[in-house]
Amino acid sequence: MLLKLGQLQIKINWLVLLCLLSSLGMFISLGFWQLDRAAEKRGVANALERRAQATALPLAQAENSPDFGDTSPVRLEGFYENEIPFLISFQFWRGQAGFELITPFRSRDGNLVLLSRGWIAPAQDGEFPEIPAVPGEQVVVARVHAPDIDVPAAEVTSRSWPVLLSRLNVEQAGRLLGENVYPYVLRLDADQPGVQARHWQPPSISTRTHIAYAVQWFGIAAVVMIASFLYSSNFLNLWRQRRRAETEH
Repeated sequence: MLLKLGQLQIKINWLVLLCLLSSLGMFISLGFWQLDRAAEKRGVANALERRAQATALPLAQAENSPDFGDTSPVRLEGFYENEIPFLISFQFWRGQAGFELITPFRSRDGNLVLLSRGWIAPAQDGEFPEIPAVPGEQVVVARVHAPDIDVPAAEVTSRSWPVLLSRLNVEQAGRLLGENVYPYVLRLDADQPGVQARHWQPPSISTRTHIAYAVQWFGIAAVVMIASFLYSSNFLNLWRQRRRAETEH
């Protein structure tokens, strides 16, 4: 089929046109999908910012907040279970290897929560560090740490305390403690009783990659459309003829 628009002529092959439309639809849908992903991440980033500025509430009350989630600040009252800590190996702070210290915390309602107190250096001989106890009733402020994926259980070579783990699985920790524990780890805020070096990296949410991919997919769609138009039409011949005419005059 030949479509004429003045001097412009476009040859239309229906099979090629079908393939072109399918390709354009795929590229454009991928571009909008990346934009949707960017919008989702902007929502997550906004939620994290709101939580960073939120007031710490008692855990049970904080859970009922519509914005409750990763990094939500909570307040706990109770006692450290100093005799049953966990040490998570292969943790680094300022280039030095050490452990993440997890001490169970018994809240006033009797529930057990895993409190991450932060990074602690090994003993000089490389063995377990001397873990500072925090006696008496305490009021602490911590932030919810909700990993994106389930952490597989680690191999346990010794049941003596402190228990050394290569990674923390909350359900496994509960089995080792012999009771259910709160499903998320809580990370102590600065200047809280029992806190060590806070070696965690703050969550970082970026939309740049998704925006770049969206631009890439839309760009590919534009290139395919322009290339198909130039290939199927006499546009380049008309343009060359016009350039020659302008040069001759």
